[in-house]
Amino acid sequence: MNANISRVLEVFERISRIPRCSGNEKAIAGWFEAWARSHGWPPRRDPAGNLLIRVPAPAGCERAPGVVLQGHLDMVCEKTPESPHDFSRDPIRLIRDGDWIRADATTLGADNGVALALGAALAEYARAKRPPLELLFTVDEETGLSGAKKLKPGWVEGRVLLNLDSETEGVFTVGCAGGRDIQIQQDIRFAPLPEGYTGFSVGVGGLQGGHSGIDIHRHRGNAIKLLARVLAATIPAEKVRLMTVAGGTRRNAIPRDARAQVACPAGHVPILRRQIAEWNERLRSEFPREPTLSLSMEETQALPSAPSAMSWQDGCAVVNLLLALPHGATQMDPDFNGLVLISSNLAMTETSADGQKIVTSQRSLTRPGLDAMSGQVRAVAALAGGRAHTESEYPPWTPNPASPLLARSQEVYRGLYGRDPEVRAIHAGLECALIGDLYPGMDMISFGPTTENAHSPSERLHVPSLGRLWDFLVALLASLAGS
Repeated sequence: MNANISRVLEVFERISRIPRCSGNEKAIAGWFEAWARSHGWPPRRDPAGNLLIRVPAPAGCERAPGVVLQGHLDMVCEKTPESPHDFSRDPIRLIRDGDWIRADATTLGADNGVALALGAALAEYARAKRPPLELLFTVDEETGLSGAKKLKPGWVEGRVLLNLDSETEGVFTVGCAGGRDIQIQQDIRFAPLPEGYTGFSVGVGGLQGGHSGIDIHRHRGNAIKLLARVLAATIPAEKVRLMTVAGGTRRNAIPRDARAQVACPAGHVPILRRQIAEWNERLRSEFPREPTLSLSMEETQALPSAPSAMSWQDGCAVVNLLLALPHGATQMDPDFNGLVLISSNLAMTETSADGQKIVTSQRSLTRPGLDAMSGQVRAVAALAGGRAHTESEYPPWTPNPASPLLARSQEVYRGLYGRDPEVRAIHAGLECALIGDLYPGMDMISFGPTTENAHSPSERLHVPSLGRLWDFLVALLASLAGS
């Protein structure tokens, strides 16, 4: 491994010690501010917390047009149910596994810590021939591109942007889906449980989950949808009462776990146990690519002194709403082979005294498609008596086949590796969409090293692909410096 890649991994390991879940980027931004000052590069922060570091060009390249290297400071914080990891204070523990790096039962944070490490290493690389750089590190990307939404005109000077937030080396991304998150609130009437009822926890777990855009077409189980199917088959007898149902942790992740609290009379317990066992076998047979899928039923240690549950009618309404809400890829793109055009992710739900809260995330490469999918979600919510409102949204990034940056990048890649890179759009949100809206005429492309299973504890980074990406970036910047 050459010294440059060792430096990239060294920076990545260092920043992995710093908690940086979405909304908690102050410490990681502070580390990069101190790093920039140590090199004589005064950092800038905007009111949203976005960080900008201007790095001058080496001698002879001062007149080259500036290039923006862009990534985000935050990461998705997911862990296995058994992990004791505390994302507010514990470092991410990196594990080298052959050609791959993964974390210990948590998300790795290569999405998008690798961009931060690459930017730092490229800025430090003394032998590079390159243009002036602007390291643009945004905040709160993973919860709705919030930092990019708050960027202001004139803050960034460069008009060529290299986004380092893609996940397959050798693939150039030139467009992305727009997204919209919708929250649904459904009122619930609660009533006391009859005497003699026993409480149980019914849970679906062990699913792979994954990114709600990139992995939405892979037919992975959605724990909320599967649990809703089980509840729909068990509560119609009116003997099983639903108390709470909750699942999912992130709006941009396919739910891996979901759990319901139910209660039934003692005489019905054997029937319920048999139903749960049958459904466990049915689901495992239906999802052979989910080898650790499990459906469990455990007796609650003790019910409250005055236990209450949803009325039978409202419990059925909650389950029916979860069943009816769309999930998965609904339409494929006719112009890009294998690309999802429109999708919806049933992302999160929880019961509280205020009712049932549900969050869904819609994506589309076109605005009409995004409106159509959102309209379907709103219609289903209205039929169930729920209230729906938009929490956040961002536009699509429309591909530009005539991009000079794309042509230059293809030429450099072909010269290095003797083959053409793949050019595609993705069914996920990238900050390029918002930056392009804010800075008309910005020429942009997105790429990155190979990273698998982002947004899940199975996330891992392919080290050889990181080396190839480094060589490409150095060559591309040299080409841009000489143009």
